[in-house]
Amino acid sequence: MADTDDDEQVADLGPDERAEGDDALGDRGAGEDSRAKEWVAQAALTDTRELAVDDEDEADAEYDRDRQRHREDLEQDSRSARERQDTRHRHDVNRAEAEVTEALRLAHSYELSRDNFRRHADAERGLAREDRSRAASLDAGAAGRDDPQANTDRADADRYRASARRETSRANYDDATADSFGADAREQRQEAAQVQVPEQPPAAEAVRNPPQPAPKARKNLKNIKQRKPKTKALRDWGIGE
Repeated sequence: MADTDDDEQVADLGPDERAEGDDALGDRGAGEDSRAKEWVAQAALTDTRELAVDDEDEADAEYDRDRQRHREDLEQDSRSARERQDTRHRHDVNRAEAEVTEALRLAHSYELSRDNFRRHADAERGLAREDRSRAASLDAGAAGRDDPQANTDRADADRYRASARRETSRANYDDATADSFGADAREQRQEAAQVQVPEQPPAAEAVRNPPQPAPKARKNLKNIKQRKPKTKALRDWGIGE
């Protein structure tokens, strides 16, 4: 019955009233089409912005990867520099220790030679004292005598005195040689004391260029604006599911 009443009401409308109704329906349809087009355009803009945000995300990720690679390169360079410095330090320490060891070895060898020649000189001086003592004893026994035995004792005394002079000369030579070896030994020990053995440098000095923040890659030098919240999706505009 409601449809019958509406039909009757439409039938009762005049031509002008029916035309106005048709225009109103046309305007409402046109408005709905305009809004639909606006929603579609807005949805397309949303997709474009989302793609732009995704591009920025990829650019940020690439920048982070570049920075990580740069930091790793710096750390590797620092480790390599430390290894080279440690190698140089070990070389310098080994060289210095070898110099000290060689100097002390020579000093010890010279001291052994010094002591050896000193012992020879002491023994030779002892022999010289004995020869002089014997010569003096023979001279004392032959004193005031003019017999053949006295002449023999005097000749023996002369030989003992000559032997004493030879032993004294040898002792003087060996003492001088011992003094020379002693001087060489002292010189070697002084050289050993003057050798500078490098100390291990602190770790803070080993890494001269600590890792710094990685510079931005040239392709990422553009200003990255603060991200805006993503716009509404297509379904938020009443289109799509």
